[in-house]
Amino acid sequence: MIQKLFILIAFSLSIISQDNPDAVVGKYFPPEKDSVIEMFKCGAKYCGRTYCIKDNAYKAGSKDGVPGTPYLDHNNQDESLRKRPNLGMQFLNGFDSVGDSEYKNGKIYNPRDGKTYCGKILLEGDKLNLKGYLCISSFLGKTNTWTKIAGALPSDPSWDCMDKKK
Repeated sequence: MIQKLFILIAFSLSIISQDNPDAVVGKYFPPEKDSVIEMFKCGAKYCGRTYCIKDNAYKAGSKDGVPGTPYLDHNNQDESLRKRPNLGMQFLNGFDSVGDSEYKNGKIYNPRDGKTYCGKILLEGDKLNLKGYLCISSFLGKTNTWTKIAGALPSDPSWDCMDKKK
């Protein structure tokens, strides 16, 4: 009887401790808290897009866009993409779950400089550590820590969100 109980407990703990690759899915604040990023499943991989942007408009005197209009991907190296909006832009692509709350082999497009980097993600509780790096070396990069949003999205009218566009 005790042996059966021990086996049942050991089996239960192994199920509980199994990695849940979909745990990364959700909405996050980046360190600047000027946007909301949505992580979602795209096929068998994981991707991310800009779900909300705070104060989503070019300021007066901007050289990058028409003041008062929403931010565009004006730094994109592909000229045909420079008029696409930043809101809703899928900029994280192709992350594979490799177990232990780790995701690799992804690509990160940075609209601030118009370049694409290699990336990996490590999920630790409600923190998502996104490392972008030069694809020639994972040592040449930067890590940002995002915080998962538990609850309602920002309701302040200065926030422009995808769900308001429906």
